[in-house]
Amino acid sequence: MVELELASVAAALFVLLVVMDPFSSVPVYLSLTRKYSPMKKEEAAQVASLVAAGVLFAFLFGGMLILSLLGIRIESFQIGGGIIMLLISVSFALGIDFGKKEKTPLEAVIIGVPLLSGPGTMLTTVLLSQTLGVWNVAVAGALACAVSYLTLRLSNHLYRLVGKNGLEILSRVMGVLLAAFAVEFIRRGMGL
Repeated sequence: MVELELASVAAALFVLLVVMDPFSSVPVYLSLTRKYSPMKKEEAAQVASLVAAGVLFAFLFGGMLILSLLGIRIESFQIGGGIIMLLISVSFALGIDFGKKEKTPLEAVIIGVPLLSGPGTMLTTVLLSQTLGVWNVAVAGALACAVSYLTLRLSNHLYRLVGKNGLEILSRVMGVLLAAFAVEFIRRGMGL
C-alpha cells in the first residue's frame, strides 16, 4: 500500500517548482507562440506540460536503474548532482550563462524539453525520490507539471501583471532557493 506524507509531497513540489521554474519560461513561451491562435497556444501549453511530465516520470521510475547499470552509487550522484544544481542556481540567481546555448527548433522548446524538464529536473527527481520517497515525488511531479501548464496557459495575464522585470526577479529568487537545496544534497551525499 502506498502511503503519502503531505510534508514530503509539499517539499518535493516546492523543489520541483524551483527547478522547473515555469515563470522563467513565460517570456520564451510568449515569444514562440505569439502568432498562434488561442487554441494552438492552449495545445502548445498542453503538449509542453505532458512531455515535461513524461521526462520527469521516466527519470523518477527509471533513474535508479540507470545509475545501478552504470555502477554509480547514490552518494556520488547526490554530490555530483548537488554541484550541478548549485551551478544551475548560480545561473538563475545571477543571470549568468554557463556554456554555449544552442538554438533549438521551435518544436523542441515548446514540448517542454529543456524548457520545463531539463537536466536539472531529471537530476532533482532522482535525488528527491531517494530522500522523500518515489510516490511522494510522483504526486509532487504531477502537481508541478499541472502548475507549469497553468503558468503557460495564463502567461499573457501573468506577464501583464508582473512584467518582464517581475518575472526576472522571481527567477532570481528561485535560484537562491535552489542553491540551498543543492548544498543540502551535497551534505547528504557526504554523510554530514
